[in-house]
Amino acid sequence: MFSKSKNQFVKNVITLMTGTSIAQAIPIALSPILTRIYSPEDFGLFALYMGLASVLIVISTGRYELAIMLPEKESEAADIVKLSTLLAFIFSFITFVVIIFFGKEISILLGNEEIHFWLFLLPISLFVNGSYQSLNYWFNRKKDFKRLAKNRVMQSSITGFSQTSLGILQAGGFGLLFGTLLGQALTLGSLVKKILTFDFGYFQDFELVKIIGLAKRFINFPKFDVPTTLLNVGAMHAPNILFSSFFSGSYAGFYYLTQRVLQAPITLISTSVLDVFKEEASKTYRNSGQAKSIFLKTFKWLLIISIVPSIILFFTIQDLFSWIFGADWEIAGEYSKIMIPALSIRFIANPLSFMIYIAEKQIWNLVTMIGLALGVFVSFYFSDDHYQVISNISITYVCYYLTHLFLGALFAGVFRASKQ
Repeated sequence: MFSKSKNQFVKNVITLMTGTSIAQAIPIALSPILTRIYSPEDFGLFALYMGLASVLIVISTGRYELAIMLPEKESEAADIVKLSTLLAFIFSFITFVVIIFFGKEISILLGNEEIHFWLFLLPISLFVNGSYQSLNYWFNRKKDFKRLAKNRVMQSSITGFSQTSLGILQAGGFGLLFGTLLGQALTLGSLVKKILTFDFGYFQDFELVKIIGLAKRFINFPKFDVPTTLLNVGAMHAPNILFSSFFSGSYAGFYYLTQRVLQAPITLISTSVLDVFKEEASKTYRNSGQAKSIFLKTFKWLLIISIVPSIILFFTIQDLFSWIFGADWEIAGEYSKIMIPALSIRFIANPLSFMIYIAEKQIWNLVTMIGLALGVFVSFYFSDDHYQVISNISITYVCYYLTHLFLGALFAGVFRASKQ
C-alpha cells in the first residue's frame, strides 16, 4: 500500500513537473530576446506594476483559497471557491473606483508617473488572478494534475508570444504587462470551461448563509495569513520600488530579471512538489495529526536535487547572464550570484513550509514574516551601495527560510518521539 502511495506521489510530481518545465522553458528561451527588445527601465516599470498588483491580490481574496484543500466535503470546498471569487470581484471594483479618483496621486506616490495609465488595468489583474488562484486550488483538490500542468504551459505560451510580438512592435514596457494579463485571462477561461463541463453541479447554487459560515470557520486565513502574506509580498517586491527611490529604475529592472531567471528552476520542481505535497500532507494530517513520513521523504528528495545545481550556478551564473542576456545586464548576473544561497534554501523550504497552513498555525507565519519584511527594508537604509543591499537581502532570506523549514518539520511531527 505504501509503495503504491509512494509511486502515485512521484507520478503526480512528475506530471506537474513536466508541465511546469515546459512552461518555464518558454520564458527562459525568450528572455534573451526580451532583454534585447525591452530596456532595464521597461522591466523596472513592469516590476513596479507587478509588485503593486501582487500586494493587492493578497487582500482581494482574503487568502480563503488556501482553505479549499481543508474541508472533507466537496460541496464545502466549492463554497470556499465561491467565497474567494466573490471577494476578488468586490475588491477589484473598489480598486477601480479608487483609481478613477486617485490614480494620478498614486502614480506620483509610487515615484513613476508613467504607471498612471497602467493602473486602470489593475482591477482586471486582481479579479483574474484571484479567480485563477481559487480554481487552481479546486483542481488541485480534485487531483487533476494534468489540467494544472496543461494550464501552466498554456499561460506561459500565450504570455511569451504576446510579450515578444508587442516588443517587436515597440510597445514599450506596456507590452510586458498586456502579454502577461492576456495569458492569465485566457488560462482562467480554460479553467472555467472545465468547471462548467464537469463540476457545474457544485457551483450552480449560491447559499449565502453557508458561505458566511465557512468564512467564519476559516477566519484565521484573512486574520493571520493576509497580513503575513502582505509582508511576504511586500518584502519580495519592495526592492522594485525602493531601488527607484534610492538609486534608479534600471536597478529595479536588474533585480526583476534576477528573480525571474533564478525562480525558474525553483518553480520547475519546488512548485510541482508543493502542489502534490499539500494534498498528500493535508490528507495525512487530517487522519493522524501528523505528516512526518511525507515531510521527510520530500525534504530528502529536494535536498539531493538542489545541491549540485546550486554549486555549479554559483561559480558560473555571472558570466552566463552577460553572455545570454547581453552586456547591458551584467549587473543582474552579479545580483544572481549573491542570491544563489538564499534561493537554494528557498527551493527546499517552500513546499515543506505549507505545513504551517495545514496545521493552521498561521500566527507563526506572521511572526517570521515581520522579521523578513523588516530585514528587507533595513537592507536599503543601512547599505552604502546597491550590491550591499542585495547581500543583506540574501542573508535575510537565508534566515527566514531556515526558520520556516524548522517550523514545517515541527508541525509535521518530525521531532515527536515515535510510538512504540
